[in-house]
Amino acid sequence: MELSNYELVRYPSGQFVLLRASVNAQGTPTSGPRDVIAAFTSEAEARSTLMRLAGFSEAATPTKLAG
Repeated sequence: MELSNYELVRYPSGQFVLLRASVNAQGTPTSGPRDVIAAFTSEAEARSTLMRLAGFSEAATPTKLAG
């Protein structure tokens, strides 16, 4: 899976929702509805799951979150 297929959305309530977009024949995300993959209360947990879904190891994440 590619990261371009996924979105991480933070709602004002503090909840983080991981969404997956459909892709067209060229491999770019479409503007249609998104599939909800998971919901989290921790941004670190949400980002970790996103990296695992995309096939990256935890050590390869570009930034570590503080706090």
